[in-house]
Amino acid sequence: MKRSHDFTHDFTSWLAAHLEGFVALREASGANYKMQRYTLLAFDRYIANHSPQAPLLCQTLWDYLASTEHLSASTRDHTVSWVWSFLTYAKSHGAEVEALPERPPRLAQPGIQRLPRILSEAEIVSLMAVARRVPRPGSLRSATVTTLIGLLATTGLRIREALALDIGDLDRRDRILTIRKGKFGKSRALPLRESTTRALVCYISHSQRSKQTDMSAPLFVSSRGRFGYETARGALREASLAAGLPEPWPRPHDLRHTFAQRRVVQWYEQGRDVDALLPALSTYLGHVSVESTRHYLLDHGILLEKAAQRFEQHTRALDEVLS
Repeated sequence: MKRSHDFTHDFTSWLAAHLEGFVALREASGANYKMQRYTLLAFDRYIANHSPQAPLLCQTLWDYLASTEHLSASTRDHTVSWVWSFLTYAKSHGAEVEALPERPPRLAQPGIQRLPRILSEAEIVSLMAVARRVPRPGSLRSATVTTLIGLLATTGLRIREALALDIGDLDRRDRILTIRKGKFGKSRALPLRESTTRALVCYISHSQRSKQTDMSAPLFVSSRGRFGYETARGALREASLAAGLPEPWPRPHDLRHTFAQRRVVQWYEQGRDVDALLPALSTYLGHVSVESTRHYLLDHGILLEKAAQRFEQHTRALDEVLS
């Protein structure tokens, strides 16, 4: 039976079936796709008015992009990302879409934006070593900050996702961490390293924690209750200063960028197909689309160097075959 809602919430263009399938797939993965659906509804109306029959031509896409120029830079970037993700899906499912052009480059944001601070393994080890001693070894705060840094570095969690965790979100037996309060309402389950699970279990058993250890109790705590964002950010800055890290000092989100970029560097070094593996990394990070993950990897010197090395290897192999 058809859902009873306003007709303006229905896709009506010749791409409607693909749009419904794409949104349904996203929502089935646990995402709250309401905002993206409204964006795709606007795209659907544009197609219905300007390309009422298949195929969808590149020129129509460029005209559509021109129609979004009134949007802010960030809103337009999100719009382009969602539309391009949909069109990639639609084309792979048989939609008559002319060869999809490369996704337009991201627009410059107003003001000065600081690039992510990518930490080396030695810097992360140094941060955790200092955190164990501040304000004093064995204190609840030092245990909280050390464990939090370690979790962010080994999983790439968003800081607010980590701070929203409850004890019951950790499956100790199967080493699975469930993120129930991800961005856009999206939940996901993350497999953990054995050492990460062991560190979390040890932290939960800390002698200075409250005896409240039921499944709904917060995972990261202070003496006043759930550990807060501003406290966590200040603690990371304090540890950075004490560890003698050069400026700019890392922010919590920089650990997420570090995780993503180090993972891709490892894949390059292992000779693996990075493009084929990116969707898995995107799912692990809780991104809405692979395009969001690619944003984490842009303009990173090490990644560009690895990509260039891979290209050189393929070119050399081709030269040998042709010579």
